[in-house]
Amino acid sequence: DLTDPEALAANPKANRTVALYGYLRGTHMKGHDRVHIPGAGDYQLDQTEKLADPCPIPDKERKRLDERHKLIYAPMSEVNGVMYDKDAVYIDIRKNAHEEKAEEGEGERMLSELQKVDTISDRLASQQFSLFSGAKPVTADSVRRPAMFDEAVDGQDDGDSDSDADSDADLSDSTVDGQESRAISLNDGSDSEDDILQRVGASDSDDSDNDDTSDSQSTARLAPIHTGVKRVNLMELVYGTTEDGSLASSVDTDDRIKPVSTGGEIDESNLRKFFITNPGDSDDEEGSADEGEDDAGDFEDLEAGSGSEDEKSGSGSDDGASGSDDDESEEEENEFGLPADKMKKLKNKFDRVYDSDDEDGEKKDFYQQQKDVLQKYVDDTRTEMDELATINYRWAGEYVKVVIEDMPYEFMQGLDPTLPIVLGGISNEEGLSLITLRIKRHRWYPKILKTGDPIVVSVGWRRFQTIPTYFMNDRIKNRMLKYTPEHLHCSAAIYSPYIQPGTGFCAYYMKRAHNFGVAATGTVLENSQAIDVVKKIKLTGLPEKIHKHTAYIKRMFNTSLEVAKFEGAAIKTVSGIRGQVKKAFGNNGVFRATFEDRIKASDIVFLRAFHTIPIKKFYNPITSLLSVTYMRTIAEIRRSKNLAVPNKKDSHYKPIERVVKRFNPVRVPKALEAELPFKSKTKQVKTNNPARAVVLDKEDKRVADLLGQINLLHKDKTKKRREKVQKQKDAYAVKRRAEEAEADARRQKKRKTFFRREGQNQKTPNVAKD
Repeated sequence: DLTDPEALAANPKANRTVALYGYLRGTHMKGHDRVHIPGAGDYQLDQTEKLADPCPIPDKERKRLDERHKLIYAPMSEVNGVMYDKDAVYIDIRKNAHEEKAEEGEGERMLSELQKVDTISDRLASQQFSLFSGAKPVTADSVRRPAMFDEAVDGQDDGDSDSDADSDADLSDSTVDGQESRAISLNDGSDSEDDILQRVGASDSDDSDNDDTSDSQSTARLAPIHTGVKRVNLMELVYGTTEDGSLASSVDTDDRIKPVSTGGEIDESNLRKFFITNPGDSDDEEGSADEGEDDAGDFEDLEAGSGSEDEKSGSGSDDGASGSDDDESEEEENEFGLPADKMKKLKNKFDRVYDSDDEDGEKKDFYQQQKDVLQKYVDDTRTEMDELATINYRWAGEYVKVVIEDMPYEFMQGLDPTLPIVLGGISNEEGLSLITLRIKRHRWYPKILKTGDPIVVSVGWRRFQTIPTYFMNDRIKNRMLKYTPEHLHCSAAIYSPYIQPGTGFCAYYMKRAHNFGVAATGTVLENSQAIDVVKKIKLTGLPEKIHKHTAYIKRMFNTSLEVAKFEGAAIKTVSGIRGQVKKAFGNNGVFRATFEDRIKASDIVFLRAFHTIPIKKFYNPITSLLSVTYMRTIAEIRRSKNLAVPNKKDSHYKPIERVVKRFNPVRVPKALEAELPFKSKTKQVKTNNPARAVVLDKEDKRVADLLGQINLLHKDKTKKRREKVQKQKDAYAVKRRAEEAEADARRQKKRKTFFRREGQNQKTPNVAKD
């Protein structure tokens, strides 16, 4: 945590600046890439640095591994107590529960005091300094800057300050043209300092007398607005003033100091000396402005380019003329118009490519030539990488330190050192769009998935919560599914960042209600900005007026605008008569429709259509390292609030009852039937063999009784015979099972004996060979 301690003291919940250390895997990384931290979100890298590898590859093979040669990479695991960084040294001090009450040693006490962080104001309050040798030191409490008050309040403050004996500074009132102002006076009892203060006051009075009347009026007008503190001129305190009011110094300042402005205009030559230092300008200090420019040293204007060279060549010196001639000769030699450093690089590259390596004439074999080619390729690659060093690339395998700013404070508050932190690059995955997935319920998950229930999708580096819409494509349209199929794949539309097509994913619910957590798996199909998913709807209406093949239908729509959307749609009645929507009639949803036949007033008219379902654009990253907030399902919300499931009668499944419709018999008039052909006339079929009752006499009855007794005896004998045969079959089956069991035991014993003998025979040759 690299956050400023003062900012944390002012606001403990301020965003943090965090440094992360680790190895870079995969591809390269730029200095300011966008990364995703699983459990924390997307961030911008502020700084990337390469550090020394804490666990480098051994430089040579060792026959024996000493303790000093054993390397381990275990950050924040307390294996190594000291960690060195570019700008800090981290020392890990851990105390056990039984050691906390023990007395601290000198080293531990020093480290604990170093860990105490004070603010700048606290450190400044404890600092003190002396203006002069032997003077009383000045602290922050002794020198204060009072605020402006009224005259009465100023008088009270002055009285209080005078009465304070321990104060190191005294505030005295001085008037400027009738207005009161305050100045700092330093008095510690020494005569020399009193003389200095008198000279400062005399200088101030002389300066005020020499001012013009307008200046005094403006000073008097601005005096109440001023903060009231008169700044002490340290030059006057150190060197004093002469009788004419000029500064006195042991050093000849008249020869060294030159005015910056003359006549209201700034002299650039003298102003330049305040910013450019030339060690050889001590001999020649006086002269004109041109000589002052020469004294300032070899000033080169990098932004001016060739203009500065023209100024140097136009100075009139012989050296400048010769330098300009050389530049002209160089420009004539460089026919490509490139800078000299660029031409030098190109020439070196040309020499490396086309100069022969075997100038001595020695011949190299094919193996050596191939090695030289590979080494040359490596050198060229390193050269190119050196040129790209300004881009701040970091390559795979390097141990790097990355700094991230504006990290939420929850990241450091709930940091678990045992949990590794992964930074994944997301250079092309920042925008949000609609994603089409190919999904299937996991075979071990006990329940099917429902459209509209928020689910967590884990794909790539990201884990986010979204609301899926399941559908299936029937080669014409995408039809919405309320639930996923039992054992089939289906499609799903979600709203999330861009995902590479073909990427695999898994989905689960935030609250696990079953033993197996993975709810579904699948792959990403495509990224698109719009997905048309439709749902089947069935609208019903009743006839209001019927005119031959035309009818007015009501209770299907509510407004004429809805009718206009469905003009030309096909409709159908229960009896199978087809029709079409024409025009709206009025503003209450009644419309005119035509049918292929006359419909009845008891018919119900159906309109089957498809309604486009909007995809819910919900994207909620899972921030498990910060504060977790997620959307609950409707079932969870009802369960938490003890709400019952809404009971709608229209949603209940009812048994289908098909009432058989009975039609009246067709009655044909006699006049019409007489004109019909014989084939179409109604025919009356008459039978001559009516059913008759049979009465038996005594003889017939005795014969019938005898036949019945004989049949009864035959049936009884047949039944007894079948039972006897069944008993015999059961006894034989028991006998056969016993025989089979005995045969199986005999075969098993024989098999064991055979394989035991074979195993002994296989072992005997090996023993002989040994």
